[in-house]
Amino acid sequence: MAIKNKNAYFKHVFEQLQKKGIIVRKHKHRLDDGEYNKRSFAEKLETHSGVIPAILSGERGVTEKIIRNLCKFFNVNESYIRMGEGSIFVEDIVEPISTYIRRNILYSAIHASAGDHISDYAPTAREDVQFGIPGLQGNLFAFHVKGNSMEPILHEGDMVFCRRIESTKEIRDGQIYAIYADGQVRIKYLDVGDRNTPELILLSENHVEHPPIYVDTSNQNVQIYHVVHYLTDMGSRLGFV
Repeated sequence: MAIKNKNAYFKHVFEQLQKKGIIVRKHKHRLDDGEYNKRSFAEKLETHSGVIPAILSGERGVTEKIIRNLCKFFNVNESYIRMGEGSIFVEDIVEPISTYIRRNILYSAIHASAGDHISDYAPTAREDVQFGIPGLQGNLFAFHVKGNSMEPILHEGDMVFCRRIESTKEIRDGQIYAIYADGQVRIKYLDVGDRNTPELILLSENHVEHPPIYVDTSNQNVQIYHVVHYLTDMGSRLGFV
């Protein structure tokens, strides 16, 4: 099945939960243990009942909270709901655990700026590290976030995991990207503007403090990475480090 985005992955997960008898057409007072109707399913995902049909119809996107709760409460494989990779449910994965922790993520010591500027510091090859995280598959790149332009979505100290995209045609509204240009990496939303021109517009979540940045993609050194996952630096946020 050719599934192209998170909404489609979510729809497929929803359909499989129906086939498993986990999501059923019952009134709430008739639900057995382990059964959910659309309303209780939405409550379990910490959202409103109207959000589910909106996601299924493509009117709304799948949020990080919904992804986390799907994986936590319904045993959904995070690689599937994010990227369409692997089995839908964790219990259907039969490969040895060692295959999950293969070193498929390349971490670079260069910071990804969530601001308007970044230092000219460039890490040496010796500072690049390869590692793996269970559930994250495919060839990924990891950067630490520096700056506040993507708050409250991303904070300084968070780590983002990115997959390189080959064309601006793959860019989607509402998604976060890491853009490498002129020796710098920036974390932003992207607007391709007029697709007939090579200009790329970098937009911040904290747009009041951070104006748009314009990048010429005709420069062969420009690389674009889709942020598919991130880890929160809760220690720094709570003041422990």
